[in-house]
Amino acid sequence: MTALKKEIFSSLHCALPGTVEAFDPETRTVSVRPAVKRGGIPLPLIQDVPVFFPGSRDSALTFPVSPGDGCLLVFADSDMDRWFETGGAEEPASARQHDLPDAFAFVGFSSRPDAPAGLPPGPSFFGITPADAAHIHDGRYYTESETDTLLSGKADTGHKHGAGDVTSGILPLVRGGTGQASAGVVEDIADIAEAEPGVTITAAQYAWWGKVAMVRLVVTKKTAVTSGTTTLCTLAAGKRPKFNAMARRAWNAGGQVHSNGKVQVNGAISANESLTIQSTYILA
Repeated sequence: MTALKKEIFSSLHCALPGTVEAFDPETRTVSVRPAVKRGGIPLPLIQDVPVFFPGSRDSALTFPVSPGDGCLLVFADSDMDRWFETGGAEEPASARQHDLPDAFAFVGFSSRPDAPAGLPPGPSFFGITPADAAHIHDGRYYTESETDTLLSGKADTGHKHGAGDVTSGILPLVRGGTGQASAGVVEDIADIAEAEPGVTITAAQYAWWGKVAMVRLVVTKKTAVTSGTTTLCTLAAGKRPKFNAMARRAWNAGGQVHSNGKVQVNGAISANESLTIQSTYILA
């Protein structure tokens, strides 16, 4: 009976030290030589041994594994080949138990002679060289302070620009612009408007950007007007608004430029008073 027990237990394996001979990073398995002998005979090389790396299906903490690294081999209760290939709960492919092919490797265990020299007593990342305190990132990684500095010069997603910020490009009509890169300008009074009797146009300027136009007139009227609406001049054909447009008299609302070209102002006018009339409108 004693001999039978000895024979049974000699064929069972629970845990053994081992030495890595090869590592496959794709399958994360090692070939390991058990670091013990039985009856003076070395145990055979064990291949395709899964290596333990702390982690889950979504993430893991990994490290280099090299030939000569020490490890602890732990042997499963039963044949684990089907589990290793499919990942599911399967009937064992054989009746073996605590056998050498069913090993797991926990890399990091080592004998005293093979222990890393200079291992610090406290927490550390031994064998990993940290960056200098004054290191510079390569553009992919930033500290919180660096990120704040970079973002401080950026605008918020929902920011808005004032009119003075727009210095290039063409703003379309639907956005309040002109739809043109540059304006055409006419300053010849005769080409812009014809004065009514008793009215003199002393200066005129007409500018347009596509279908948007602006006219500015400086006029005087010989006789005074105490109230009502006064027609001062008529714009030349091609320079008239599509719809009646408001005109400003001395920068105050007080007149209209009609679609028929008539330029009118409201209210009293002194004799020989110089009036500045300006209007912006959509061309006919």
